[in-house]
Amino acid sequence: MIATTGSAGRPAAASAPPDLPSAARANAAPAEPRPAAIDRPRQDFQGKAALITAGGAGIGRAIALLFAERGGVPLITDRDGEQARAVCAEIEARGGKAAAMAVDVRDARQIRESVAAADALPGGLAMLFNVAGINIPKTVETMDEDEWESVLAINLTSMYHSCKHAIPAMRRRGGGAIVNVSSIAGVLAEARCGAYSASKGGVILLTQNLAMDHGQDNIRANAICPGSTRTPRTEGYWRQSPTGKSEMAELCPLKRSAEPEEIARPALFLASDEASYITGAVLTVDGGMTAGFRIPTFDRL
Repeated sequence: MIATTGSAGRPAAASAPPDLPSAARANAAPAEPRPAAIDRPRQDFQGKAALITAGGAGIGRAIALLFAERGGVPLITDRDGEQARAVCAEIEARGGKAAAMAVDVRDARQIRESVAAADALPGGLAMLFNVAGINIPKTVETMDEDEWESVLAINLTSMYHSCKHAIPAMRRRGGGAIVNVSSIAGVLAEARCGAYSASKGGVILLTQNLAMDHGQDNIRANAICPGSTRTPRTEGYWRQSPTGKSEMAELCPLKRSAEPEEIARPALFLASDEASYITGAVLTVDGGMTAGFRIPTFDRL
């Protein structure tokens, strides 16, 4: 109801609706129900493109799906081109836009070409999600040199190459955001995973150096450290455990593993404008596993 203005220029009191007799109220047509609110995804990535490595499965796939759902256009790269194209098709079936490309992150030339392809997408390259990673569970003594080099090439050196070529593209467009996927094994050493822990620890320090060196370019860089997460690779390890489940999950307070989407959402937060003053951060998403340790005797007191 619109309030009218009185003669003195003050808003006059709005008149109350007439009090209908009870019989009239009983015969009045029922008010039409209001339509239920539609919970639409935010479109905060509209007009932005992202490059996602290892986007064909697991955490990378979850990031690609959520990024597209929120209006962005991801270039999904994966060593398995068929998997990358399948995720692209899934996004398009949902009404989104995406592109796919077969990329082996051990090849610097392929990484350079993927960055150029992402920058050619509508809006240009605004975000880089470095997800690719492998683990070969061996001690330093038992690990062959080529195995060591392979783990570091995929987990760490590939990020050097992708960042090296993405930074100039982002700078030309006024800035951007880089999210590097590390691991809690980069924070706490994991037994029989010397190369993996070394590479993931390197990811954290590389990320912090990127933040220091390129904040002046309006380029933010942050790292995310997942704990036990359900992916095709980790499910392969779980099948070898006595219970067929993640043994790491039992060590964390939440007593379960994360789903890929539970890692993707924090990663997208770090890339979004909601995190516009966050750079050089290391976000641990591990169900509380690195929060502290438990003394079983104390639980029995």
